[in-house]
Amino acid sequence: MDQHYIKSCEHTLYKSFLDLYRTSFPLFEQRSTVQQIEAFESKQYKLLAFTENDTFLGFISYWDFDTYCYVEHFAINTDFRGKGYGSKLLQRFTLSTDKIILLEIAPITDRISEARLRFYQKCGFYENTYLHKHPAYRNEYPPHSLIVLTTERELSKEEYQQFSLDLNVIVMKKVI
Repeated sequence: MDQHYIKSCEHTLYKSFLDLYRTSFPLFEQRSTVQQIEAFESKQYKLLAFTENDTFLGFISYWDFDTYCYVEHFAINTDFRGKGYGSKLLQRFTLSTDKIILLEIAPITDRISEARLRFYQKCGFYENTYLHKHPAYRNEYPPHSLIVLTTERELSKEEYQQFSLDLNVIVMKKVI
């Protein structure tokens, strides 16, 4: 398995990323093209693509902060879902840093969301109990509730507050 950092919309794997991104996340959870270009301009933003034998497997987009990495988006090519690639990619990513990894999932409302939570728990993530709203990516949508998951342990109140501030001001570029 190979990994590649996509640093611009001109990268050869960007179209594969974009196709998977658009089919894996609802529109209200997607960056616009302008927002994606702005993210690429940040030194903290990374878009990591995974391939095997020149086949696009998936990606992890994340923000690298001083004490943690925030996984903004993570998706596996639909042809490879349920075959262990998600666990492998996530494990490879978590082993690449000594920082806490933080990500969000949709609230548990059905069997699919229950399975998603179980997947992350099997990968070593802990559910945090903070009432968390992710800011809207697009003005026509309201903020949406998500569950915060972290590796190693649950976040302290201060750590969660720092994440919330970073999410709003740096990741989403909102004025608070």
